[in-house]
Amino acid sequence: MIKLADKKELKEELLQPKTHVRQERLAHEYSTSEMASLIGLKNRRQYEQKEKGKAPFHDYEMLIIAHKFKKSIMYLFYEY
Repeated sequence: MIKLADKKELKEELLQPKTHVRQERLAHEYSTSEMASLIGLKNRRQYEQKEKGKAPFHDYEMLIIAHKFKKSIMYLFYEY
């Protein structure tokens, strides 16, 4: 029988700091406020929580960021 991962296990696995996103942001000299604005957030704190792995990025936010930096979603959000 296949064991399904529970929500807590998946959350711990996937909500990791997004170091590649941070590296690309710094390399392109974007502030967290600029990134928040890019993906439609109201303030930089919301974006910072996502980059630190405290809150998840939505799929459309990942797509916008990947397009901006011309990098794959897999590289930016899932490779550690």
